[in-house]
Amino acid sequence: MILIKGCDDIMSTPYKKLYSNLLPKFKSYKIPIMTEEEAEEFLQDYITPASVKFHTCRTDLMMRDDEKKEFVNDLTDAEIDILANCMLIEYVDANCIRVPTVLKVQLSSSDFNTFSPSNFLKELVSMQEHYISINEALLSRYAWLGMTKEQKDRLSIKRG
Repeated sequence: MILIKGCDDIMSTPYKKLYSNLLPKFKSYKIPIMTEEEAEEFLQDYITPASVKFHTCRTDLMMRDDEKKEFVNDLTDAEIDILANCMLIEYVDANCIRVPTVLKVQLSSSDFNTFSPSNFLKELVSMQEHYISINEALLSRYAWLGMTKEQKDRLSIKRG
């Protein structure tokens, strides 16, 4: 995080905008996530890894103020959606996929099946793959829309 002082006149994006995009995605997959306040505090830890994954963002995602819980710059709706998807992918990988896989090694088969039903784990892996696929399409569209006409023409000539 880079803290910028004296830039109050710049449009900013509060983290709440990310969370309001992200939390319904959790609920649609019945991922238990705590109260909204607890979730927001917990999800803040996923902003940095998600920002790193969204390395093609035209807005500098490292320019943020964690105390004010906001990005210094104004993010577009597309940037918010892509970043929220990256956060979801990071969360599911760290808390729902890697943890059960590690536990499977440590628990007997019957204990593991009691602890983590395989169907739910399959659903989470499927959800993660789904959001990775969606994000790849969003990132491609985002990159394409950010190109100048000259860059698009050069790319078309190389393909043609």
